[in-house]
Amino acid sequence: MSRKIKYFRESIKLVWKSAPGWTFTNIVISVLRSFLPLLLIWLLKDLIDEITRASTAGPGASYNNVIWYIVAVVVLWFLDEAVSDLGNFIRKKQSMKLEAYMYGLLHAKAIKLDLINFEKPEYFDCLARASREAPWRPNNILNNVISMFRGLLSLILMAGVLTFLHWTLALLLLVVNIPGIWLRFSFADLLYNFQRKQTPEARKTAYFNWLLTGDRPSREIRLFGIGKYFISLFNRSFLKTKEEEIKIIRKRTFIEFISDIFKAAGVLITLIFIARKTISGSLTLGQMAMFLLAFRQGMVYIKDLFGSLAGLYEDSLYIGDTFEFLNLKETIVANPPVVELSDFRKNILVDNLSFTYPGNTEKTINNISFEIKKGEIIALVGPNGAGKSTLVRILSRLYDPDSGIVKFDGNDIKNIDPEKYRKLFSVVFQDFMLYNLDAGENIRLGDIDEEKADEKIKLSASESGIHDLLNNLPNGYSTVIGNLFDDSRELSWGEWQKIALARALFRDAPVLILDEPSSALDADTEYDIFSRFREIVKGRTSILISHRFTNVSLADKIIVLDKGAIAETGTHDELMKKKGIYFTMYTKQSSRFEK
Repeated sequence: MSRKIKYFRESIKLVWKSAPGWTFTNIVISVLRSFLPLLLIWLLKDLIDEITRASTAGPGASYNNVIWYIVAVVVLWFLDEAVSDLGNFIRKKQSMKLEAYMYGLLHAKAIKLDLINFEKPEYFDCLARASREAPWRPNNILNNVISMFRGLLSLILMAGVLTFLHWTLALLLLVVNIPGIWLRFSFADLLYNFQRKQTPEARKTAYFNWLLTGDRPSREIRLFGIGKYFISLFNRSFLKTKEEEIKIIRKRTFIEFISDIFKAAGVLITLIFIARKTISGSLTLGQMAMFLLAFRQGMVYIKDLFGSLAGLYEDSLYIGDTFEFLNLKETIVANPPVVELSDFRKNILVDNLSFTYPGNTEKTINNISFEIKKGEIIALVGPNGAGKSTLVRILSRLYDPDSGIVKFDGNDIKNIDPEKYRKLFSVVFQDFMLYNLDAGENIRLGDIDEEKADEKIKLSASESGIHDLLNNLPNGYSTVIGNLFDDSRELSWGEWQKIALARALFRDAPVLILDEPSSALDADTEYDIFSRFREIVKGRTSILISHRFTNVSLADKIIVLDKGAIAETGTHDELMKKKGIYFTMYTKQSSRFEK
């Protein structure tokens, strides 16, 4: 319970921070709406009594008072409707502000969390639940709190009116609503636990939906004729969760039906009681109408009151998913004493580095040690799964190793602010991103803070061999590339890879890492780039990962990885003389081309 109260308090703070003015206005409007219905009921009583008196007074009776009461009722009714409409607008505006604020929190957290989280299925479950609840759940808590107090205030006013007739009617108002409130509380836990349990299956359903509707899978879906197969997998996954949910809702609906019988019984008793009082002359027609409306409104307000309480209980269950995500800890931080670095002066030293992916038993990186001197071109080669890309992520501190140390100019990189440290690196990842933005912006993303970027963008594009193509697009470098938006131009995979290379070159980082940078390039472009590779990197310290040994032969040092460990190290000539793994791989590749 203490945790739920804490979540309530934190949720209200989030709502207030997102839009303090709109939140305050929402509260004021809600309180005002508590009093208007009571005034309206009171005026209706007086109007009916005045009409009754005028009708019994005979011909020539004055209707002036009736007109004034009618005007007053209409004005008050209009105010009630107008305040209700205004309240809806204010809640919508506040909800929009909160949604934007919560997405901001989620996105800020998501980009700060350690990259290793993306190797854990439980992270995606946590993210899915938070994304589902965060945009609206805190606002729902505030609205339930406001609704609870508004319902309580209105209920007290209506119960006070009913007490004038008989105190048992006020008690009856409470009793007939108890079954429905019990229902909300009892099924809140059941539905929450069900939905939490079904999160992995719901993500599977979403995945099958993406396979059937997404761009990347569309070609293989059609070529291999597997669309119907994935439709069957989607239906099986979708119905599995929905049918179980329907069973729970069916049971709840039956109990709701029983609770509605209790409410109907309460209305029956009240109508009989008021009818007898009116027929006996104890109540005027106006008073009869007032008490009937008061009981009806009381039913609405007590439903709002206890419904809000039950809603708060539900919110306390679901909002925990949001805070579970927001409270995830980042482990890749600057450990004290923090070292300030702005450039690369000496070397990168890797000492006894080991790393294992979550859920794996075998080490992906196994006790690796080597040195990279400033200005060197280092090549990492080896079979698939040897740990090359993983090593790059550790060097750029996207992952932290299980053991061992990486020193940058003699400083443990764990003592350097990760964001500042990463600015010293520029990387073309093997699975580089395709941004559906304009061509120039795609390159500028390499250093988004660069102000005078136009000429530098074109220079980077020239170095990667993409300038002529981009310059001749309909709007030049301002042409949107990709196929998601209107007035855009799609590129080939090789052209996208040139964009990614230009983006990496655009960033003035002293260390350049290229992970399979030419895998999709045509032979002419690849030859042009690597024949002037040293000129392109301009003395930067470079790490090249490639399976094309004609490219890695230009490196100052080649590190051969096998099963996460260093198998051999040396220049191209040295490794060829050793006749080890590198010699075997190089010879096989060369002989294939010679044939």
